[in-house]
Amino acid sequence: MSAAGAGAGVEAGFSSEELLSLRFPLHRACRDGDLAALCSLLQQTPHAHLAAEDSFYGWTPVHWAAHFGKLECLIQLVRAGATLNISTTRYAQTPAHIAAFGGHPQCLVWLIQAGANINKPDCEGETPIHKAARSGSLECLSALVANGARTDNPRKGEHSI
Repeated sequence: MSAAGAGAGVEAGFSSEELLSLRFPLHRACRDGDLAALCSLLQQTPHAHLAAEDSFYGWTPVHWAAHFGKLECLIQLVRAGATLNISTTRYAQTPAHIAAFGGHPQCLVWLIQAGANINKPDCEGETPIHKAARSGSLECLSALVANGARTDNPRKGEHSI
């Protein structure tokens, strides 16, 4: 499902694209990889907005950058104070979960090098390595294994991917 189609009916009177641009400009800049707009917004946006979850997926700007593979946006957000291990309210997914599922090894490796927790389970007990396996991203799987990702399910203990 596209970001534009996901928000249909979320707020009456606005198209999802308008809603994204008006209510979640940081998220839109990350989706589009618009680094100039993002940097400008970061200079004028309160720090609390870095953790704002959108009404589409419940993602923060860092999650959007990770999902769309926008490494430079990810770097700028973290430099501005965004949290590497921020979990979504709904599914407890971190940016590492999102990057792994999206098949973006460059974002995933950067998150790992910046100190992201790659063994944190989401609400289903899945870690980023499970998301990479589910999406079939061998590059993300390799990056995770090379950096010490657990291959068992931390909640169930004995099940491997």
